Amino acid sequence: MLQALGVEVFTVNADPAPKPLEFLTRETKVTVLDLGGFEELPLIYVDCADEKRVGPKTSVALERYEFLANIDHHISNTNFSTNDFVDFKAAATCEILAGMAYDLAWKIDEVTAQALYVGILTDTGRFSYAATSERVFELASRLVADGASPTYASTRLYECERMPRLKLLHRYLDSLEMICDDRICVGMVRRQDFLDTGAAYEDTEGFVDYARSVDSVEVGILIEERKTTTKGSLRSNDSCYRMDQIAAKFGGGGHACAAGLSSSLKADDLKVGLLEAISERLRMGGD
Repeated sequence: MLQALGVEVFTVNADPAPKPLEFLTRETKVTVLDLGGFEELPLIYVDCADEKRVGPKTSVALERYEFLANIDHHISNTNFSTNDFVDFKAAATCEILAGMAYDLAWKIDEVTAQALYVGILTDTGRFSYAATSERVFELASRLVADGASPTYASTRLYECERMPRLKLLHRYLDSLEMICDDRICVGMVRRQDFLDTGAAYEDTEGFVDYARSVDSVEVGILIEERKTTTKGSLRSNDSCYRMDQIAAKFGGGGHACAAGLSSSLKADDLKVGLLEAISERLRMGGD
């Protein structure tokens, strides 16, 4: 969108684009941040609840730069930039971006329309999460009219499974446990599971939804044992349980129904801590 306005843009991230999303980056490359060749330009943060969301090392390296804008929809956003565009009632940051573009009468080409549509599709859980509103469908319709292809997006995202990912999913499903009178379902992916299956860290995307979707379950948990850290993903069927607040206790954040965290705790210790915090929240009835 900025390039269409004649603005020179560098799109950077702490990690390269994951394979399922590479089809969106053919014209606008997402590069790993290299401060050696990075001029002192103003920064626009997208879909980041705080400045640390870009990665610990990256956030420290960018401390001296100007945080020009922060466009986001997380309820835990810290409003850290000069210009904060935060709408936590929006289902996706791409919903906010699409709305801004149409309000300002910017021209949306096919590439941009496809990217914005994918952002909305994924963050609404294929238009199934509670935040999916009439506005979401209106914007999605306009994006399709401007060239987004729902069929192409769905095929690339959900019908190009890699065998290592499926093998890793099998291990996660085998690890699932029912806790707190079957109201919590928790599963874990060990470091060895990644090595044995040849799967990548990005392959766990969506795993936690299997735990959340089990009958009687109110909160689903995925714990990933990585090389230097432990990651937790939390999903709830009811916003009253405030997964963002649970994640915040362990240095994370996110949405009321979906949140995540990275911790220095060992996987088993993080599991115990999360189960204690979530069980207490369920017993209290939420909020």
